[in-house]
Amino acid sequence: MEASILNTFYSPAQLARWRGAVPGRYSCRGYAGAPDADQLAALSYAAQRVCLPGTRIEIASCTEDLFVRVPLVERIHGTDQYAAIIADMEQSLPRTLAGISGEAFVLEAAALGVGTCWVSGTYRRGAVNVKLSENERVVAVTPLGHAAGDPPQKRRRKKLSDICTSAPENWPLWAYQAAEAVRQAPSAVNLQPWSLSYGQRTLRLLGRKADSLDMGIAILHMAAAAGGSRQHWEWGEGKCVAHLIVEEEK
Repeated sequence: MEASILNTFYSPAQLARWRGAVPGRYSCRGYAGAPDADQLAALSYAAQRVCLPGTRIEIASCTEDLFVRVPLVERIHGTDQYAAIIADMEQSLPRTLAGISGEAFVLEAAALGVGTCWVSGTYRRGAVNVKLSENERVVAVTPLGHAAGDPPQKRRRKKLSDICTSAPENWPLWAYQAAEAVRQAPSAVNLQPWSLSYGQRTLRLLGRKADSLDMGIAILHMAAAAGGSRQHWEWGEGKCVAHLIVEEEK
């Protein structure tokens, strides 16, 4: 198995900060305004620190026409700021790396009190006003702003037992917490297209499509939840997207 750059890229302090932001993050479509100047400055700084090689995040202004209206779904409105998540498509696993970097940015925004919403399909690509190199593609965008109204009382998620291949209550605490963090992760149309298995000190993320934003988002949640442990990451093969090995206490 090939070792992952996650082994050395993010600091324990960053992972701890994002672990604390996971429970409060939710997808926000209605905003009461854009982030203030201090928040935008902090987000711009974070965008430089969270991006894995081959990815980058650009913050820009927009009109609401950037986001396509979806029937029966609240339109995104109320802010003129957004972030574009960009991947170098010649890199290995470009969408997965973009998902990791993008969710690190989203959790950083949540820690700053800024609302976000992953949008990977329903936006007008011609309205994205960032410059790209020949090999780069915008793989997703997110609005940035102050949420209008209260957070949802309940988020629609599968049961933890439904995304684990064995009883998670029998797993070590770190693996259970990492699985729960994946359960809380956002995904396209909220499909949660992943499962997790545990054995021999190793938590495995499984999915039908290895290179996807969803898998990258799940990986970032796993890393954040297990941030206090000594982690070793390896990329998987076939349906196994990645392995997380943790040095457990005896």
